[in-house]
Amino acid sequence: MSLSDLGEPVARANERALDLLFTSDPVLVDVRPAIAVLPGMTRETVLTSGPPLPWPEYTGGQREGIIGGLLYEGLAATREEAVRLLDRGEVRVGGCHDFGCVGSLAGITTASMPVLVVEDSASGGRGFCTLFEGAAPDRLNYGVYNAGVQRNLEFLAEVVGPLLSRVIRSAGTGIRLRPIMERALRQGDELHSRNAAASGLFLRAVLPALLDLDAAQARVLTSYLGADDYFFLRPAMAASKVMADRMYGAEGSTIVTAMAFSCREFGIRVAGLGPRWFRGPLPEIETARLLPGRTRDDIEAMGGESLITEVCGLGAFAQAAAFPLESYQGGPDAMVRRNLEMYEITAGEHPAFKIPFLGYRGTPAGIDIARVAATGITPALDVGIAGRGGGQIGAGSFRAPLRPFTDAWAAFRHQAATPTPTS
Repeated sequence: MSLSDLGEPVARANERALDLLFTSDPVLVDVRPAIAVLPGMTRETVLTSGPPLPWPEYTGGQREGIIGGLLYEGLAATREEAVRLLDRGEVRVGGCHDFGCVGSLAGITTASMPVLVVEDSASGGRGFCTLFEGAAPDRLNYGVYNAGVQRNLEFLAEVVGPLLSRVIRSAGTGIRLRPIMERALRQGDELHSRNAAASGLFLRAVLPALLDLDAAQARVLTSYLGADDYFFLRPAMAASKVMADRMYGAEGSTIVTAMAFSCREFGIRVAGLGPRWFRGPLPEIETARLLPGRTRDDIEAMGGESLITEVCGLGAFAQAAAFPLESYQGGPDAMVRRNLEMYEITAGEHPAFKIPFLGYRGTPAGIDIARVAATGITPALDVGIAGRGGGQIGAGSFRAPLRPFTDAWAAFRHQAATPTPTS
């Protein structure tokens, strides 16, 4: 059964999916401990990125990040004790997406960690993401846990999280994120590998509330928000999770609602196929810029769910808006070609996310598994690169594998061809 055989019902369902995506209005309403807001979260749960795996299958930095999560929460006193608890199943390892959140790189999310709470004003749906850990080489989401990482995580939980919560709630109706994202695209961001404009715009949006803090608190929070251009990636991820999840309301749609990878594999979800993951090999590197002294042999996959931005027409689907990334992405000509190619596998163009270089054309949005299967073109992905032994060693442009899309398309056609049982 081909796309032409499915015809008008799928076209209508995809139009519905795009309408749900385009009319979403993500608002940052709070910062709370994960256990207080994530459905099903417990103290004995550690969340991580990618289609979920059995605990023994996690390797490298992602495995070390999960172990670090137990140590941080005080569930184990030593690495060896943490491994024993995980081996016995006394601590549950879950996938971030199954709890309504998205994780950066290894995506480690534990009970006491503060998470951004983003709510869609149009539907009430919520999405969550942990706070940016900062620019230090040692970060839990890059597979490192040591005394410095612990102190930083405690600082986020005990100081930054509560202060940021206070600032956000003082705004009354929260901080609308979509206007910031729309404007940042016009100022050189693509909202994945580059968030310089968006981070500055966010700081300006909360500035009046910052002035209501005492001087010491204001300095602390301003220093955190202004210290690095990547702060806004986490709000962008939570906002994209909210926007993408709305598309599950489009029954019969072939539009992708999630892309993520673990240390072992890449997976997608599709609006018309529910929460099932379609899995394949890890993405391939197209272009990369690594730190001096590092080579491609040093690269290690630790997972990642920031690809949720690409699902919504951002990231690599807006590369031509972010020429400052040219050294990572192969130069402006390659970025434009890659961006134009994405229009061939999407069902629409975003009416609000615009690319100035392309004459303010809307970003390609709504990755369609049928188009991917028909063309063999797979989504481009803007990705931070982790190194063996932990830490970030670069960034670049990757390509998703084809198999999850062809498998999903086959499953969709089988579902469409299977008669619905009658009572």
